Amino acid sequence: MPRYELELRVDPPGGNEFGSAISEESQRLRERVYRELRLKVHSHAWVRIDLGSSKGQDVVQKLIGMHEAGHAKAGTGHLREILDDEESARSDWFYLFTRSGNDSFSLWDDYPSYKLSDLGPEHAYSDTFVSQQFVDACEGSGLSGISFLQCRKRGRKPGPAWFAALPQQCLGRGLDHHWFDRREWLRQVGDARNKRSTSPETGQSNFHQSCLRADQAKKDALLQPLLELFPESDQNDSGLLGLNFITVPRYWAGVFPEGDFAHVMHGEDGRNREGKMMRFRKLVVSRRARQFLIDAGLFSEKVFLGLRSIASPDAGPENLDQIHGPVVPMYLPDELDNLRAMEKTLPGN
Repeated sequence: MPRYELELRVDPPGGNEFGSAISEESQRLRERVYRELRLKVHSHAWVRIDLGSSKGQDVVQKLIGMHEAGHAKAGTGHLREILDDEESARSDWFYLFTRSGNDSFSLWDDYPSYKLSDLGPEHAYSDTFVSQQFVDACEGSGLSGISFLQCRKRGRKPGPAWFAALPQQCLGRGLDHHWFDRREWLRQVGDARNKRSTSPETGQSNFHQSCLRADQAKKDALLQPLLELFPESDQNDSGLLGLNFITVPRYWAGVFPEGDFAHVMHGEDGRNREGKMMRFRKLVVSRRARQFLIDAGLFSEKVFLGLRSIASPDAGPENLDQIHGPVVPMYLPDELDNLRAMEKTLPGN
């Protein structure tokens, strides 16, 4: 069964702007409330509540009471859906979550490049880039569905090669969570790309309460007390205030590839100022590939996030794979042919 965790920040009762959340008055209020409820601050003003425990449910009810009495309110919250260990072990596919390489990697150049200055001992960075050891392990493993493009090294500092990982097929566009109201979300974001972080043609696993389906909210026992704690407000829709949902990404099993690696969209495709088409992709691995990479000593279990495999999509959410078709790879065949020709000119090739 999924586990739900509520991460929230308590604010003063009269504050309706984000600025009021960082005042000295707010800090004193939180210290008092968190101490009374025996909540441990994990990051500045934020606390976590396990909604699967009776203690967590009791804390939520006490916070509702404080809100109704005008003593304090929940300013911002994140409801996280978490797979338990058993569900995660049964997952067919996993995101490989890696640290950002900051400005060490670039897909914006004519040819993907990297510099060594900020790189540590990890074997993958920035969702796309993998180490020589990663490539060597995969090429001798029997795992299928991926190729690698050697990146150009910037600077004169000697060091190991890095590669762009290029899965041959996509895992799909993903499915919306059944709590998510796609029509309302599209009404809000419209054609304004700055209001969204993902393509409208992909499933949404992160969304604000302003995009919550009203019919689901009324009948879901988990949501009802949370929406009492975070009542609807016109000032919530920026995402800085109110309740945000972070659910486990869901994908339709009907389009899963047969290989051990896949890609999914990460962000939204578009051209940069020089006219180059930019396509950012995230690396996804099968259960077999995940275990191999762990056994090879390249990664720990905690860097893999299990995904939900949905055999029969819910009646409510649209099946985006059937509507829009497959996601194109990071490089189209003719683009990759040109990059392969350039790859041959790199030192050592």
